[in-house]
Amino acid sequence: MAAVLAVVGFQVAPDAPSGAVVRPAAGPSPDPTTGPVPAPSARPSTTPSPRPSARPVRSTAERATGRAADGRRLPVPASGPGRYTVADVERAPRSGPGRVLRFDLRVERGVPVDVDAAARLVASTLDDDRSWRGTSGATRVRFRLVGRGERADLHATIATPTTTDRLCAPLLTRGRVSCQNGDRVVLNARRWVDGARSYGADRDGYRRYLVNHEFGHALGRQHVGCPRRGAPAPVMLQQTKGLGGCDANPWPRRTRG
Repeated sequence: MAAVLAVVGFQVAPDAPSGAVVRPAAGPSPDPTTGPVPAPSARPSTTPSPRPSARPVRSTAERATGRAADGRRLPVPASGPGRYTVADVERAPRSGPGRVLRFDLRVERGVPVDVDAAARLVASTLDDDRSWRGTSGATRVRFRLVGRGERADLHATIATPTTTDRLCAPLLTRGRVSCQNGDRVVLNARRWVDGARSYGADRDGYRRYLVNHEFGHALGRQHVGCPRRGAPAPVMLQQTKGLGGCDANPWPRRTRG
């Protein structure tokens, strides 16, 4: 718990107008013994060479979430090589109470997610006051994103379904869910890109839930049920599998309103 495709369009410039009709030069009539004087040929029109249109630029959110610039879903392979690219960005948490845990983030090669953009998304989620930093007690923790080669307490990994199963064993993820296993927070790449039925089209909300839920396990939190129908779902509810009558909620700390 990484190569992206972009399509370059080409725009063909319209043909330039053809040259003007050339009139015969003024002067004496042609000498019949030598034949007519050939008129100079018209200058050929020149058509500019086609210029490639600007390469579509993916936003940070698109790079982090496996989407092309036009919104298309980029395919996530079922399995990968088990080798990873580690993010080389750092982000310190905002000041406040609570101990600090250091984490890095890596993406399995072949997964269409930009590792640095994904690392920033995870760090911004954990540094939100609605995340674990906004709770009380032992789970009041601030998380520091560290770069490649730095010491880390936790290793977040976005991996293909098959690699997720291997990293999560002996837990049974069956290629469908994510896990926390020791110092690894393993995020299933299919879930990261596609979300879950319980969140509908809100894939960003689901990713925030996924991060908070699995990091919650790293803090010692266990699964819970839905307290009552219509209530915000606890973040440690297995919302990937269903809401049990609760409303989807990606945050440990539920705010009013």
